[in-house]
Amino acid sequence: MKQVKILDLKFDIHISAGYVYGQAQTPDEVYEMIREADRMLYQSKDNVRNQISGGPSRYN
Repeated sequence: MKQVKILDLKFDIHISAGYVYGQAQTPDEVYEMIREADRMLYQSKDNVRNQISGGPSRYN
């Protein structure tokens, strides 16, 4: 968690992220990789805050 102060207001910043990597060969594979990354994002959110989840795509 990172605390940020803006205009004398304090905010707690939490970041969750998901990623995949690989080489898509078709537009459909690109869209599938985006869906895989989206699933990784929600895996991060479900597990704990401030986490990054991801790895190779099935198109790696």
